[in-house]
Amino acid sequence: MKKIIPLVSILTVMTIFLCITHSCKKSSSSSSTNNNGLATQATAQASYDNQSGGVYKGELTGSSGYFEVNLQASRPFIIYQWTNPAGNIDSLFTTSLNNWASGQAISKAVFTGSDGSVIWFSVSANGSNPSLDSIYIPSHSGPVYASVEKELSNSLVKVYLGIGTPVSSNGGSCVSATVNFWTSGGTAAGTYLATSGDHGGGTGTLSGNQIQITMGKETGTLTLSSDGNTISGTVNGSGSNSCSHTIALTRVF
Repeated sequence: MKKIIPLVSILTVMTIFLCITHSCKKSSSSSSTNNNGLATQATAQASYDNQSGGVYKGELTGSSGYFEVNLQASRPFIIYQWTNPAGNIDSLFTTSLNNWASGQAISKAVFTGSDGSVIWFSVSANGSNPSLDSIYIPSHSGPVYASVEKELSNSLVKVYLGIGTPVSSNGGSCVSATVNFWTSGGTAAGTYLATSGDHGGGTGTLSGNQIQITMGKETGTLTLSSDGNTISGTVNGSGSNSCSHTIALTRVF
């Protein structure tokens, strides 16, 4: 996803990204990132916790990437980045919300990027049921799937990207898959896309460093590393013709 971005666009993206990282506020004495430069504190503001405004984060599967929908900035925007293969951070803006106020529902607001990317976003008035209804990225071939979560002021959304490797090929019926997830508080969810084209979603619960997960027809327990930067484990299907996969995910956002 290589492309040349004008200097003005680069400066705009850098400004947006810095604004997201530091919540557009004065820095405090405590660090808001870990040793890998990943956020340790939510950027969502408490005043939007029960409203449609605020911050929404999630993962993209098709290639692998992450995104953020920011509805607490003076000008609502979306950023996204492919990480495998690596790409630039791209930003999208909208005119659909010119007359919108936090606390009002959003239905298919259109966000458009300078490269022609278009993302449609919806959410209920209280911030529940967020969704990316459709995603169009000109430089990406094939479908794109997404899972999104509202970030609360006391619950950072973390995004993990990786792969599921079959424990056994089972005669060729079990194949590798791109597996991407987010965690927030005691919840985890995401999407997967197999090399066969099979795709779906997964949901789980997080307690301590253990994630009980269901991914398609497979279930299992994944382990969160002590530094919170990786997730690993195995999910298993049931029955003689089922598949099992070893999951390895790394936090990117």
